[in-house]
Amino acid sequence: MTVYVRKPKSLTRKCRSLFYLCVFGLFIYYILPLFNFHRYLDIEYGHRLFSKLNKSQAEFYAPNQTCRFPVLDPFDPSILKFIQHPLPLKCSPLQPEITYAKQNKVYLDEKLAYKSELTKLQYQYFRRANGSDSSVFYNPWKPFPTSGEISLSHWSGVVLKGTYNKTFTYSNIYASIEPLYDRTKNKDPQADAYRPNIVIIGIDSVSRSNVIRNLPLTYKYLMEEIGGWDMRGYVKIDDNTFPNMVAVLTGHKATVQKSEFKLNPSHEFVDEWPFIWKNLSNIGYTTMLAEEQPGIFSYKAPGFKKQPTDYEIEKLDSILATWLEKIHKKELLRNTLLFITSDHGNRFDKIRSTLIGRYEERMPFLFMRPPQEMLNRFPAIENALTTNLYRMSCHYDFYETLIDIVKGEYGNVQRPRLKNRGYSLFNEIPTNRTCKDVEIEEHFCVCQEETSLSITDPLVEKSAKAILEQINESLNPVKERCLPVELSSIISAEKLTANKKVQNNNRYHYAQLLSDKNVTNIISFVRVTLQTSPNKGIFEGVVQVTQASPTNPKIIAAVTGYDNISRINTYGNAANCVSLTHRYLEKFCTCREAGF
Repeated sequence: MTVYVRKPKSLTRKCRSLFYLCVFGLFIYYILPLFNFHRYLDIEYGHRLFSKLNKSQAEFYAPNQTCRFPVLDPFDPSILKFIQHPLPLKCSPLQPEITYAKQNKVYLDEKLAYKSELTKLQYQYFRRANGSDSSVFYNPWKPFPTSGEISLSHWSGVVLKGTYNKTFTYSNIYASIEPLYDRTKNKDPQADAYRPNIVIIGIDSVSRSNVIRNLPLTYKYLMEEIGGWDMRGYVKIDDNTFPNMVAVLTGHKATVQKSEFKLNPSHEFVDEWPFIWKNLSNIGYTTMLAEEQPGIFSYKAPGFKKQPTDYEIEKLDSILATWLEKIHKKELLRNTLLFITSDHGNRFDKIRSTLIGRYEERMPFLFMRPPQEMLNRFPAIENALTTNLYRMSCHYDFYETLIDIVKGEYGNVQRPRLKNRGYSLFNEIPTNRTCKDVEIEEHFCVCQEETSLSITDPLVEKSAKAILEQINESLNPVKERCLPVELSSIISAEKLTANKKVQNNNRYHYAQLLSDKNVTNIISFVRVTLQTSPNKGIFEGVVQVTQASPTNPKIIAAVTGYDNISRINTYGNAANCVSLTHRYLEKFCTCREAGF
């Protein structure tokens, strides 16, 4: 006898649901990651490249080296969640390319113009006018000639406008660089000195680690094809772009509180400053400054009254890598000293709230590649650059390196240094160099050891209070426009310990900064990260914590000015009410009329 047992319908549905669930799980586990495969390839490549270029720190530090900065892993597990590689942008063209530029001329594509029903095409020449960086002289509008071309000679560029497809506006702009032939007015006083071409490419807010993560094609081509040195201990000297780039271009300090220039760049022109391009122009170099907007010196400031250099014009990785490959294969770098650099790392992104992010923000990128002829003539340069890879270097050193070119003196040359802060990278940097030697505030120094503190520690609470007091004191000149800040929460705190080799210097440094002759017992520096209200600002500050005397246990906490407090989250337009008059207070201010 045969017995048939029929499976209940409910069980069949359960099996089907289980099957679909398994298929979905397999899709999530095996298939979905393929959509982000390029991201994992980049990370894997980055890990291998980093391992290849960075061995253990002990192998590279000199035995008696004072500043042992951290050698950061760009792919440290603590920051992987912040690493994103979005798909390449695919932008639809805004308009047909009816005109195009070639050999300092602008041409009309007549076939495309006819197809697009182009009418009323006009052009207007322009050039920079003296007065400020935003001063432009425009020639009157003229009809585009029937010849189908116009020349850009004697002008900075041209603006085009017209109508296509009867209703759409066609507009375009082309920049021009006209060759300068007469440089005999500035002859090189040392005609036999070696003078390479100099190319400096600056990228804002990029750390060395950031370059390895986000510009892998560029970094790989620089290191493996062009060849050169990327300085592992390159540090910023101050908070934002302006003081760091002023150090590179003039060798001087130009912070809000401690500027070596009399004028205020927020309200006055900077033409008279001793920029390095003036030195180079005086010995026959043709110079050019090309910036995107906003410019270093014209961001909410006048900038230059006259054009500062002979020329001035107003997805990155593949574009930059392709350009480098092109000029390299054309041998345009044969006699060119190439620099690719940054002012500082990322100051505001979410990664900035991590320990790795904090170090990255203080350690920008500097790659340099002297031409082979230079290395052959002066072999000491190669030895010095290799030695300096793991020495603390900074923007002042960049300036002194450029001065070597002005002087025509390279390698093992002893000469006066501006303010005795910088060293040419063509010479060995001393092993006993400290942040104090470079006049880098402890807030930005990367040479200390850090120990975590409890946010309830009395040292931390007093330090947080000192930061708030400094912020509100700084806001006094604009208190009618800006709201006072209050403590919302303490996020983290660390005790900073100086290297034993510089503890005595630090003790003197603290007492000097505090201007307190009674200070005899230094406890430490304390770094506190906190959030304030009502602006939800996240601030990071370094506080000097002392005892009044060995017999007086009272704790004194002090911040040495607003330059030692960083805002590490964005604030948008919340401080617009002080942007024109007190720009340096934007990071603290929340305008009363903003509705907070």
